[in-house]
Amino acid sequence: MSFGILQRFHAVVGGAILAVVVTGLIGFFSSQWMSEEIEFTDENIFRSLAVLSSIERDFLLIRVNALYHLTYEDPLKQAPHENTIRHNIAQIQLHLQNYQTELVVNRKDGELLQRDRELLDEYLIALEKALAASKAGKRIEALAIVESEWKPAGERLTAAFSDHAQYKERLVDQVMQQSMHSGRRNSWILLGFTAFAVLLVLAVAYLFQRSLQNTQGKQ
Repeated sequence: MSFGILQRFHAVVGGAILAVVVTGLIGFFSSQWMSEEIEFTDENIFRSLAVLSSIERDFLLIRVNALYHLTYEDPLKQAPHENTIRHNIAQIQLHLQNYQTELVVNRKDGELLQRDRELLDEYLIALEKALAASKAGKRIEALAIVESEWKPAGERLTAAFSDHAQYKERLVDQVMQQSMHSGRRNSWILLGFTAFAVLLVLAVAYLFQRSLQNTQGKQ
């Protein structure tokens, strides 16, 4: 008789432990998944937005210094601006290379990056023509290149950088929305399983109590 009661008691305790363990595991893996989503957003998407912002800043400096370069005729005055232009071109190319290596998250992102690089190449061709004419003192030719090639290429590249940054901003919103929806869904799953576990333990406890009463009644 004592063995039967002990066995039933173990069943109740085992059921309670199992319910707590499974509930805890669901909560743990749900939290782990959400943490990974937040970490991905923080380390990848936010970092890529910072890189794109740096590229846009360097590009603006190139355009400003190119205008100064075209304004001067003295090579000594042109030189500092050309040095700044070369430095910022190198910075942009380094940022784009790092982006391609570490920060591309999907095919769309890669396509936008490829578009950035192609338009940058077009812009640099026009820029080199304008700088060469400026250094040669051919102001009329330089201004013609600026209007026909350099400015249009710069506007296309500016628009491409802006489109890329806006895409990554939308991606941040998308990832955060997915995390919120998943969090709510997992919360409901956890709540439902907790309720089921409580009912299961209560049912086993009730059956144990009835069994115990029947055993005592037979004595």
